Amino acid sequence: MAGSAGSLSELDDFARQCIDSQNHSEDIHQYIQFVCSACKSAALRLTIEHHTGSEEWDFKGILWGECSACGYLGRIFTFTGESRKPLREEQPVCDCGGRDFQVGMCERTEGEQGIPGFFDEGVIVGKCILCHRNRAFVYTD
Repeated sequence: MAGSAGSLSELDDFARQCIDSQNHSEDIHQYIQFVCSACKSAALRLTIEHHTGSEEWDFKGILWGECSACGYLGRIFTFTGESRKPLREEQPVCDCGGRDFQVGMCERTEGEQGIPGFFDEGVIVGKCILCHRNRAFVYTD
């Protein structure tokens, strides 16, 4: 899916579509935009470190974000444990060849009458800085 440059609300909408938020109107959907903790730039180059137990629909591992502006490297998402071991790394590249993305996460928490329940599922998505194409990187369950 392509989108307009810099439209974070569009990336939020895309993330919600990825986890079918429209079919879970009673649940709570929270979107978080990742930025560099050093300079606050939203352009990140990702490394996805898959750990044992990771499935296509249930990621286990670490997402690293390297800032495209200042080069700072930090963890942007971790879902693993001491019993899990690194399996492989992936460095996402857009179909256009771009490696820099605006990255965000949407998580769904079960809710009934506005009362939060348990985490249900989530997705980490990105928008290519060059061509503005949206993409889902990993799903959590």
